[in-house]
Amino acid sequence: MPVCFNSLDLLMKNITPRSQIKRGENHSTRDVLLRLFLLLGIFFLLFPLRTVVAAESSGSDQQLIRMSEILRNKEKALQEKELLLREKEKRLAVLQQELQQKEKDIELLRQRAEKVLAEFQALKDEDLSRLVAVFSAMKPVAAAPLLEKLDLPYAVEVILRMQPRKAAKLLSAVNAERAAAISRSITSAKAAVE
Repeated sequence: MPVCFNSLDLLMKNITPRSQIKRGENHSTRDVLLRLFLLLGIFFLLFPLRTVVAAESSGSDQQLIRMSEILRNKEKALQEKELLLREKEKRLAVLQQELQQKEKDIELLRQRAEKVLAEFQALKDEDLSRLVAVFSAMKPVAAAPLLEKLDLPYAVEVILRMQPRKAAKLLSAVNAERAAAISRSITSAKAAVE
């Protein structure tokens, strides 16, 4: 601004005051041009200020518009993410229900398996008890070939459940290799228990 006022002062000094201009005299072109430039300078001095203020306000308006668009976009993105999150929560709830149902099913299967295993063990024990009773009632020479044909774990169980004297007589009648295998199994089973 000071630059404008200084140049305005220079212009004013070179202009002939109105009081000195007589009517009917030809004004010099220089004076007319100076006055015209002075008026135009004042006009342009004031007018650009309005346009700068308007431009600044329109620039700030544009910034506000851009910021509001950015905020709307972010809000829309957040809403989309929230919707996705809700869908995932619903899927998770469904999966949790399915998992709980599968856990219940597995527990039922485990209970059934334990029941079947217990029944099997009871039947096995019952069968072994009958087998022990049969082998105990037989003479060792007649029972020995049957004991040799039994699987080793069953043969061991039969010997272990028999009365020691009867078991000893039966083992003495069994093939030497089979008797040794049964004896080793009995020893390792007793060692494992201890």
